[in-house]
Amino acid sequence: MTNTPMSVWLVTREYAGIAEAGGVKNVACSLAEGLARTGVSVTVFIPRYGCVRQSGNHEFTTTVTVLGVEHRVAFLSATLHGISLVFINSPIFFEKDEVYVYTDRETRMIHGAVRGQGHSDMDCMNLVHQRSVLEYARIISAAPDIVHCQDAHTALLPALARTDPAYRPLFARSAFAVTIHNAGPGYRQIIPGLDRAASLTGLNPDVLVPGMCNGNLEPFLLAADHAHLTTVSPWYAGELTSHQYSAMTEGLSGEFEKRGVHITGIVNGIDYHRYDPSNTENSCLPFAFNPLVGDLEGKYRARTLFTEQLEQLAEQSGLACHGSLNATENNVYFTYQGRIVWQKGLDIFVAAAREVIERMPRARFIVLGQGDPALEEALKQTAVNYPGSFLFLHGYERSLARLSVAVADFLVLPSRFEPCGLEDYIGQIFATLPVANAVGGLQKIRNGENGFLYYTGFSGNPATILADRLVDLAEPVIASGGIGAACVPEYYRMIIYAASHVQADNNWDAIIRDHYLPFYHDIISTMC
Repeated sequence: MTNTPMSVWLVTREYAGIAEAGGVKNVACSLAEGLARTGVSVTVFIPRYGCVRQSGNHEFTTTVTVLGVEHRVAFLSATLHGISLVFINSPIFFEKDEVYVYTDRETRMIHGAVRGQGHSDMDCMNLVHQRSVLEYARIISAAPDIVHCQDAHTALLPALARTDPAYRPLFARSAFAVTIHNAGPGYRQIIPGLDRAASLTGLNPDVLVPGMCNGNLEPFLLAADHAHLTTVSPWYAGELTSHQYSAMTEGLSGEFEKRGVHITGIVNGIDYHRYDPSNTENSCLPFAFNPLVGDLEGKYRARTLFTEQLEQLAEQSGLACHGSLNATENNVYFTYQGRIVWQKGLDIFVAAAREVIERMPRARFIVLGQGDPALEEALKQTAVNYPGSFLFLHGYERSLARLSVAVADFLVLPSRFEPCGLEDYIGQIFATLPVANAVGGLQKIRNGENGFLYYTGFSGNPATILADRLVDLAEPVIASGGIGAACVPEYYRMIIYAASHVQADNNWDAIIRDHYLPFYHDIISTMC
């Protein structure tokens, strides 16, 4: 094994530039490409959904049976940036417009389909994907050194490979890793009841019993018996193995703690060049600036453009514009860009914003995103109640989303739980200092050095705690009489350090060199 390149099969439901939905796409793509740069032989297995434009060369065709139904599967191979791609081509995938949820078009064609809700046959999709990977190995009579499964959608694969007689000998020398990207409600792909789990997976109930929790099969819990578990930050690993966070995982954290399950936390990286504000082609911003050397003129030019041409920008991007921004002297700008969901603490954000505006009329708030209709309605109402001070851009378009972060002084991240977080990195790259609840992976922010943390604990009013923190941070900006946070010497130094730190220490090459490669070598050694 030392004389040949390490081989890794990366199994994922999404991949940046091919099939995009959540944060898994960025990790899968950056990890795969980064590993390939080190000489690792990487093969990525991904379904070919209706939204996938790429194709490949037909290798062979087989059938995969799930719940008594035979699914015809064709394997298409391609290469991209040093990666071998294997597209799993089957009607259960290519008949879907998107990765996880129904689209408007599908709601008009499929009875019972609701826009934005998960596919009704999601469980079957997951099993067809995972069993197809095993069939691929059986047909070519080869298995890799490592099979790395991304999130709960692929977390049953290790148990299938280790216990199904058709595959067990083939994978006897392969090490398995399963990365938990999010163990919150709705993310864990639980299967209700042992009977349903046995029918769906085809596994003996005795194999499945260790994965049962509160009457459901938990894929991550079952994987713990057959694979090495990782997650996307060491802080989230600690939360996942503590009963104190069981409410956030519907009991899974307490079960991990009780069983003594070890989870390795490896913080996600970011590809700085994909956002580099000195290169407008990459950043998608209207003006160039470079926080690495303290050049922020383009940032504040972008703010002027944003406030003066707001309605036009929203219309061009296809986003609904609720509220307005009254740009006067000595304003301070707070922003949030991302999913509008309970996990992200948007109800806390709304309550805190209202309090800050009441106490500090020069404060301006920007929100861009979409999600929970009830939270969206609260944002719309806040925009009505605070004209000129609160803006909600409903929807998503990449250029405007990045601009909404780049024009602000502070990026507010009030998450209730956060496995890793990419938004704080993006804020730091765009010279927008993150202000985050000290949970999970957001604790990678160095308080007072490259951003700010605040602590709510398990008591107190989180909105008031956040509002107090924002007011304290905003006062020096307003008192400076300048155009933004960069006019405060302490903040200016932080902006430069934050960008430098994320570029030098949080890039994917460093994360792979210092963490993933040692982890892979460790788990391979357990198979010898």
